[in-house]
Amino acid sequence: MSFPLPDAIREELLRLSFVSTGYSSPNPPVACVLEDANTGEILSSASTRIYGGNHAEREAYRILREKFPTGKLADHNAYVTLEPCSHYGKTPPCIDLFVEERPKRLEYGWKDPNPLVSGNSGLSKLDSLGIQVIQNPELAEIASHFLFGFKTRIEKKRPAFLLKSSLSKEGYFSSGTGLREKISSYETDFFLSILRAKVDAILVGPKTVQADIPGLDFRISESSLSDLENVRPELFGSERSGFLFGNRKSHPAELGSEKVDSTRIGSEKAKFTSSDNLRRSLFGFSGLLQEILQYSTDKELFRIHLENQKDYQPLRVFFLPEEDQVPSSFLKKQEEINARIGKRLCAFFLNSDRKYSQDFLLKLEGLSESKVVSVSFSDFGGKVLGILGDWGINLALIEGGNFLYKTFSALVSEEDAILQTRSETVSIPKGILPEWKGEFSMDWKADLGDHWEVWRSCSQD
Repeated sequence: MSFPLPDAIREELLRLSFVSTGYSSPNPPVACVLEDANTGEILSSASTRIYGGNHAEREAYRILREKFPTGKLADHNAYVTLEPCSHYGKTPPCIDLFVEERPKRLEYGWKDPNPLVSGNSGLSKLDSLGIQVIQNPELAEIASHFLFGFKTRIEKKRPAFLLKSSLSKEGYFSSGTGLREKISSYETDFFLSILRAKVDAILVGPKTVQADIPGLDFRISESSLSDLENVRPELFGSERSGFLFGNRKSHPAELGSEKVDSTRIGSEKAKFTSSDNLRRSLFGFSGLLQEILQYSTDKELFRIHLENQKDYQPLRVFFLPEEDQVPSSFLKKQEEINARIGKRLCAFFLNSDRKYSQDFLLKLEGLSESKVVSVSFSDFGGKVLGILGDWGINLALIEGGNFLYKTFSALVSEEDAILQTRSETVSIPKGILPEWKGEFSMDWKADLGDHWEVWRSCSQD
């Protein structure tokens, strides 16, 4: 038997999951709410802390115990997006906490894919104590938007990934001149900045390193949100902050249903069609992107990200060109970012067919805590994803040209996605189309100054 999830608890779990995503890795961004079993009042809520800190359940009970430090707690129910852990890690098993605090009912979303939990579930222990244990499909839906990267890493030994390309009006991502080109609107830049905080790693290719001198760090300022409100006040509701898509229980953006010219969308080598199933369940990166649009303009949540920027930084992953083609300004930029955030959050992939000087390699190791790996640039996709999985990366964002687009689009699975943002104002009359490999259907689209389209593999239909 499953109970309807109260709206206030749903909203709290969504907000907490959003806050924890990109913060708790390699641990999953779990959210927990404790509710008064008699009145329905939220007694306490929390999400998983930074790695090594409390899991969501322990943090929620810690907060509640600050109010009631001794004695038995009042009758209460617990809602958590992931099955409580039953093993010792950085913290004791959360199952033991529920045994101690004895909620009337525990509702959870996803079963934990970690074999340390799935092979030794503690839920039966709770049931034997008279605690009602329910797997709630509404909680599972929330989990599918936030926990999919963790699940993918555990089950597939690699992160879930999003391929992102910013396109001109004509559908080109570059003119091919080798110069840096600004395509995205301010609105798109704002949401993509928050996306950087939600992923654990960002990958770019050799030509991007040469042309853009990329930083890839998460950067927002005090004025970022107010500037967006000045540009697009309609993105802010009168009753609440957040991108207003309408009813949360329906799809919060328009789903693709019209016929689409695949040559406008991307490479002629990829086949793009539209999804006719308007009730198609959104999950994985497709679902996470909608949550980013929903919650990035929430002023309270924005403040949390602003004040904790150093803890939301992704691993910056660069495929480097030959040594003499790596700009010194690029290396200097990485030094400056590392100094500002207090962490050496770089990783470098080098072409195994090329030679690099010892001084250059030592420089890269100093920037990256020795995350310098040689791979064949002709066949690297699966190997690189496996390495990222070994590094504890749950979610990866892949940008920067056909060198990466061609390789990783051929590996897109159900939890992965392609995001294309098309400018309504920037024109590149002649340029380079993204070369996607595979067949894809559009999950949803939205107008954010630029036209956003999110695509998934057709093999999942």
